[in-house]
Amino acid sequence: MAAAIGWYGPLIDLSKASSYIGDYVQLLVFVHKSTPIQYKIGRNGELVRMDILVGDETRSYFPITIWQKQMGSQVLSGHVFLLQNLKIARFGDSVEARALHCSSSQCLVRPDDFVSSKGLDELINECRVSITTRDKLQKVHRKQLRVNWKLHEEVHSQDCSSLSELCKCENSCKANFHASVGEIFLPITWVNLREMEAERMFISRRLFTQGDDCLVDDFITTGCQICGIPVNSRIGSEVEQNTIPLYCERSSNRLHVVGTIYRPFLLYVWDDSKYLPIFVPNKAAEILFGNISADKVYSSYKRQRSCQIGSSFASKMKGIESSRNGNPNFYMIWLILLKTLFQHEKNSPLKFKVTVDTDKDWENGRIEMVSASIPIP
Repeated sequence: MAAAIGWYGPLIDLSKASSYIGDYVQLLVFVHKSTPIQYKIGRNGELVRMDILVGDETRSYFPITIWQKQMGSQVLSGHVFLLQNLKIARFGDSVEARALHCSSSQCLVRPDDFVSSKGLDELINECRVSITTRDKLQKVHRKQLRVNWKLHEEVHSQDCSSLSELCKCENSCKANFHASVGEIFLPITWVNLREMEAERMFISRRLFTQGDDCLVDDFITTGCQICGIPVNSRIGSEVEQNTIPLYCERSSNRLHVVGTIYRPFLLYVWDDSKYLPIFVPNKAAEILFGNISADKVYSSYKRQRSCQIGSSFASKMKGIESSRNGNPNFYMIWLILLKTLFQHEKNSPLKFKVTVDTDKDWENGRIEMVSASIPIP
């Protein structure tokens, strides 16, 4: 059936989608990711479903399901689309939009347009849309330009002889220094901890506690593998929609690359003069943990758990055979590396490379780790 002419519902912000359950709406969104899923029906037929992840200036992530093969193939990542006549539905705790037979799409902005020599107003005025839609497009477009396409100023690099000298940096810069690891603090904000559970956020003691099965689940989550910002597993939750940037400021195409990551944490380091927190995002955490990705750690952890839960001899032998066939237990290696960081009496200070952003506070990235290495004598 051909796409319907006209709108069946209002143009809405994604943050208000839960108020339109069962209704038709229009969405103007930036497409983060599109994933085709194939289903075979009968012997000859095939139906392709496209799952896309979108956002606007009010909500960073929102899922949409497209069952029309032609429409699905046209909705591309990195573009801004007007999606017409979508139906809002609820599945458990999740809210999503579904494209039906009467739905259609219109591409308004392409990736090249964001770096076009044309001004923002000229680009928007060329779009053949209503005033309401044009106003919405302007908000989405301005957010992309403001947050993600800003020019990064060149910063100078300096060597600091101590943490006290590092603290005295008055301008943003890159810095190198030596320090020892004192603690890892993991801010647990995705669950409500009781007062007696606050110690769960300090990692050093947990490493030597028997039966701590939450360590991997606390450290590892789903998020952007480039900028390291977590994405709440329940897409569109209140916490997620208020904290996740719409675009990835560290990606060349401004798209988040969603996968398994280390949650951001604070690495407290010390020397004879000072004790300071360093903000550690996903990529820096990989370096700190011996270039072992979060995905490798989590996969090994799940394999080990399944072998422990499986009571049969065959299940345990399968886990042993996996290690012999070149699949090392990255989970156990990761645990050993973590424990090694806290053996102060045996370890020499590490050499850290960081960025200093004087516009941020200490808990939110004033000093952000880039890399760490063992100094060569």
